[in-house]
Amino acid sequence: VERVSDGDTVVAVTDNATKLRIRLLGIDAPEIPHGKAPGQPFGAEAQEYLDHLIGQRSVRLESFGPDGYRRVLAVIWVDGKNVNVEMVRAGLAEVYRGSRCQAYCRELAEAEMRARQTQLGIWAQRQYESPAAYRRRLRMAS
Repeated sequence: VERVSDGDTVVAVTDNATKLRIRLLGIDAPEIPHGKAPGQPFGAEAQEYLDHLIGQRSVRLESFGPDGYRRVLAVIWVDGKNVNVEMVRAGLAEVYRGSRCQAYCRELAEAEMRARQTQLGIWAQRQYESPAAYRRRLRMAS
């Protein structure tokens, strides 16, 4: 992993030097600042935690094809752990609700339920706004 762009997107380089932009499948992390748009609470923490888990490390990808932005949709594995689930378990991402779950649905749902129950990370906020709702609100304001 060459760079962690935010809490659910990374740039990696394959063994044959192909650069890949990877979107973690099945999760949605809080937004970090983009241009004049402020980031969401826990956006920087999500990016830092993902960097802690996989930054500058060799990982294994389980690919599910491209998304609409030509990123590789993937589950990332490191040290035998599903990084996508780990982000949700830490309360630094929610289960992605923009489409039907494709993989590890039960694990993701259970991780989110536990994080919510224990009010970890994003779930500790009094007024939680999902990343999808945040993006819609910013588009409407601009």
